[in-house]
Amino acid sequence: MAATQFVLIHGAWHGGWCWEKVRPLLEKAACEVYTPDLPGLGDDITPIQEISLATYVDSIVTLLGALPSPVVLAGHSMGGIVISAVAEQVPEKISTLIYVTGHSPKDGESLLQNSLEDRDSLLRAHRQIHKDEGYALIAADKVKECFYHLCADADVAKAIPRLKPQALAPMLTALSLSKENYGRVRRCYIKCSEDRAITPCLQQRYMDNFPLQDSVTLKSDHSPFYSCPEELVEALLKLQALK
Repeated sequence: MAATQFVLIHGAWHGGWCWEKVRPLLEKAACEVYTPDLPGLGDDITPIQEISLATYVDSIVTLLGALPSPVVLAGHSMGGIVISAVAEQVPEKISTLIYVTGHSPKDGESLLQNSLEDRDSLLRAHRQIHKDEGYALIAADKVKECFYHLCADADVAKAIPRLKPQALAPMLTALSLSKENYGRVRRCYIKCSEDRAITPCLQQRYMDNFPLQDSVTLKSDHSPFYSCPEELVEALLKLQALK
């Protein structure tokens, strides 16, 4: 029997490095795990001016095209719009979509549109948008409060220097999703009850946008890959096993 393949997509400002505690746990469970950097993030050096939602999607579609069987495609935070758009393009390459406190706008909506309506979000309050340069930052003294308030100090200290400016274009782009493509892929959600960046209220709205196969709620901040990696892996394995 072939090993389950997980492709884990990170969120804004982050890179594939954020899954560093999750990946070995999934591999211990006999899964194959891929943690790519999106263009311009992590170790990828694509200039911000060249980045769009399409460049994100193309990079993941190319990766999936090299894999032999349908994968479990999980997206954290901004990674949610990436996995939605990938599912619209290549639904046959995906067995399950799992949103990890992930953005999941409806057809015709953008991430930023939904995020600006999340009025209790600390991310909304502390995001610094540099429109002319085409990127966004988080106020340095607010990063832990927004993303990592339940994480160990050592993990926070290691993560913050690896954050990079986030291109605006993908967050401004409205998704184009159809019932024929996106609508045919199994969809699950991992809700984080203590998230201050994407509040539980917005997460619930996303969960209600489309039919869900199942969901799991973790007592976690915005970064369950650091605050509770074992519980996150348990949730990922549970949701991918459902048929």
